[in-house]
Amino acid sequence: MPAAAKRSETEEPVVYDNIGYLIKSAEWEEILTPSGYTPLDRNEVVLRCAHTIADLVSDMTIMLMENGDMGDFRVRNELSKTVDIYPNPLMTRKTFVYKIVSDMIVYGNAAALPVYEGTYLRSLDPLRGAALQFDSEDRGGYRIRCGSSSWRHDELLHFVCVPDEARPYCGVGFGPLIIEATKNLLQANATKTGFLKSKWKPSIVISINADTEELQDPDKRRKILGSYAAETERGEPWLIPAGELDIKTIQPLTLQDLAIQDSITLDTRSIAAAIGIPPFLVGIDAYNRDAYNNFVSTTIMSFARIIEQELTRKILYKPEWYFKMNPKSLMQFSLSEKTAFVKDMLSIGLLNRNEGRAEFDYSPVDVEGMNDYAVLENYIKVGDIDKQKKLKGVDDE
Repeated sequence: MPAAAKRSETEEPVVYDNIGYLIKSAEWEEILTPSGYTPLDRNEVVLRCAHTIADLVSDMTIMLMENGDMGDFRVRNELSKTVDIYPNPLMTRKTFVYKIVSDMIVYGNAAALPVYEGTYLRSLDPLRGAALQFDSEDRGGYRIRCGSSSWRHDELLHFVCVPDEARPYCGVGFGPLIIEATKNLLQANATKTGFLKSKWKPSIVISINADTEELQDPDKRRKILGSYAAETERGEPWLIPAGELDIKTIQPLTLQDLAIQDSITLDTRSIAAAIGIPPFLVGIDAYNRDAYNNFVSTTIMSFARIIEQELTRKILYKPEWYFKMNPKSLMQFSLSEKTAFVKDMLSIGLLNRNEGRAEFDYSPVDVEGMNDYAVLENYIKVGDIDKQKKLKGVDDE
């Protein structure tokens, strides 16, 4: 008897309730005691969400714009080329922005060090997001530490995702929003793995009219089973004496019976919703174009605005300049919708024909009239609108 159950003869009898015993094994330990903490940078669903957002944001062109009296126009110079094409000697715009956005989602903060030669921006070197630490300064501002190096806040590009309530200049990321869902997902995956690896799933049980000692001997068990099964061809029925064997088939529990897959789907959907991703982008539900376009206009552009504003306030020296990211290339439209849009824009003079060709990635052509802005059904030039006879009410013939 276990030590906890020992009693003296003078004590009252102990009444035990029904107690369930569980055979200790590696599979059951994996189910009952999964690792208690998994960092977000190792969580599969979070990494999938981070990849989706970072991949789309990094596809957008970063344009240098300038305010003008008649509207803003794009500036093309070495600064715009550095930021949009080769932000540093080892990375392209695609990889640089991907790194920044994924760090923001997973760690809440991302940083890059601008390197100058005089007033010339030579490169933007990203720092390791997992190693960033922040220290407030008594005189105002804060310092950013990464390893053994430290910088003032105005010496680095600091990109913040979900500001902290106590220190709003720091980001906390999506961790507080998805911590419970990630814990549940961890437990569900551990249960699923342990269930699939468990050996306690016999498909058939045979009750034999034999002594216990005989069945405890492996050789005798094989001999008894072989006497019926070894000589039987595949698909051929067994011929057994009545009352000697009792054969029962067992249908083991499935993941559907345990509702594990439903739990995983629900937690995955919760994590995607907290980060702002449509479910179909993480493998749940069917594709929906309107939901995708809304995702680009909201979640994707939210991260783009963080990058735009930090680049604008830290590395530009002309107040009329600013950076802008273009989401137009990410939106999903059918070819017929795009054709109708271009035709409408041409008919009211907001696009010329070469600009219309550019909407379909066609090169401009040097043909007379292709760069003219025309209106109405006969496509006269914008400058000749007042020369129309029907507007004057005069017949010159």
